[in-house]
Amino acid sequence: MLTLETATPTYQDIFESKNGQTYLELLPTIARITSGQSFLYRQNGTASMVIDIRLTEMIDPKILQSALNLSLQRYPYLTSKLVEKNANYFLSYNDKPIIISETAELRPLGSLFVNEHLIDVTYSKNTLFVAYHHAIADGRGIMPFVNTLLYYYFGTKTQVWPKVDGVNLISDTMKPNEMSEPFENLKKEMTNRQDTPNLQHDGYQLLETHNSKDSATSYRYEIVIDQASFMKFAKAHNASPAIAVAIMIAQAIQKSYPNFNLPIIAHMASDLRLGTTNQNTFRNCVGSIVLPVNQSIESDAQFTDVATTFRQIIKESKQPEALRSSIMQMINLFDKLDSLPTLKDKQQMLAFFDNLLLNTFIISYSGQTKLGPFERYIKEMHTYMSGTAGLSIEMLAVNGEISIDMLQSFESDVYANTFTQILSDHAIAYHINQPTVFTTPKDNI
Repeated sequence: MLTLETATPTYQDIFESKNGQTYLELLPTIARITSGQSFLYRQNGTASMVIDIRLTEMIDPKILQSALNLSLQRYPYLTSKLVEKNANYFLSYNDKPIIISETAELRPLGSLFVNEHLIDVTYSKNTLFVAYHHAIADGRGIMPFVNTLLYYYFGTKTQVWPKVDGVNLISDTMKPNEMSEPFENLKKEMTNRQDTPNLQHDGYQLLETHNSKDSATSYRYEIVIDQASFMKFAKAHNASPAIAVAIMIAQAIQKSYPNFNLPIIAHMASDLRLGTTNQNTFRNCVGSIVLPVNQSIESDAQFTDVATTFRQIIKESKQPEALRSSIMQMINLFDKLDSLPTLKDKQQMLAFFDNLLLNTFIISYSGQTKLGPFERYIKEMHTYMSGTAGLSIEMLAVNGEISIDMLQSFESDVYANTFTQILSDHAIAYHINQPTVFTTPKDNI
């Protein structure tokens, strides 16, 4: 049994552990950043992605630091820093500690404030913030670390250590391909050239986004829904959680502005790992599935029809040929980046990302957090990132609730209000928090 005294390893212990030694041995062969390049070459930096965890009690900083150090013994590769060489970025060994801080202000990743690390752990009162850089990890890549961190925090605090399936502990040996690039062995296999990703589609543009000046400020509407009543509705309509929310958002847009003349498109984040050779990778490995709504959704039968169509589109996107096509498009984008000789050239090539507006909205579901009896100590969990143009939906499930974070580059609450009215119409319990103007800091690498 761990106590606070015995569970506080030195930072060097992280690298002397079996996982730390494996990390240091493999680092020279896995150091190149490829799959996350689109988040690296930004002239003004890339904003942090944040997981915001609100606990039932005030946070104990000593226990949190201890839990962090223990967790990093299982995930030593999250202690890396970025170095630039010949206009390319590499992961490098970083022996400086990740030190928690009590602050309501997030710290820029890659900066001296965080010892050049690409993740950061801070807290304020009862809220824990885990910030990470999308160049090194996506939601699926970072969530195992978050689960381990919470497990060691609650375990040390309560001195109760339940067995929770799926939570990695320091006694678990990491898989070498956790650190590997997802596409590294695919270039030689894929010989049919494909175009680079087509990010623009002929979809309905939200009226609020016609004035591009609004994108300088980010707004967040937090809606927390009861998972049981929501899942009862979703299953009755042949919908997964993400599909059900995507259709409800489309309904909210239709109800707010009935005279739409183009399909309402949901760009749903999609995990591409099934099409790669390194399926355990923590690296960024996300594509997008285009889900168009071409009809008004006014009845339960129409809702089910759209959900069934979405399921079929998603099923087809997961077929080997479709995955290979999506991955090949991304590889071609990275090949073009690699061919450019300077950082400035690469920044110019990716400059379109800075003001990219995807019509009609984006949706991403990070899944269900499963921490067993420890979940009762979590009130809410949210995830967000500032600076995205238009409307973006982030979803997380924990402790019997699903958080729906509506991230907007415009202030209007019309979609949040209409969405919650749709929930009420279907007898789905929810509560909505106060709207927030927010910023997640851009990196300093």
